[in-house]
Amino acid sequence: MSEHSRTITVHAPADVTFGYLSDARHLPNFMPRMRRVEPHDDGTVTVTAVVTPDGTRELEVQGTAWLEVDQEARAMRWGSERHSYRGSLTVEGDVESDVEGDIEGDAESTVEISLSTEHGDPATIDAGLDRALEAIAARIEARA
Repeated sequence: MSEHSRTITVHAPADVTFGYLSDARHLPNFMPRMRRVEPHDDGTVTVTAVVTPDGTRELEVQGTAWLEVDQEARAMRWGSERHSYRGSLTVEGDVESDVEGDIEGDAESTVEISLSTEHGDPATIDAGLDRALEAIAARIEARA
């Protein structure tokens, strides 16, 4: 199983950053192959994504994964035993917002994504994680 980990600094407080990321419905906004995510009350999500099993032809697939969100620790964990895949996301940093939720000063947070998988080219996976983190920062900073 290959292990991957990437981080990025986001110019927004940690509570704002994690508030956005912890809503599973936002995943398609920064995970390029995801099309839809539907959370369920039992801690699972139904995910629709596009894969290229032969490297050329795109195929839309649907699957179920588990998802755990720990608001206090600002951490998420997910995975699928069927596909030998698991990951985590943590947010650390400043929590500086006023009563109305406006950002005060130069608040920053650090987002780390870790992924373990038996599938895919490691360099391609790392590049995909970098693109996802860049999209996360852009989305959150545009909202802040």
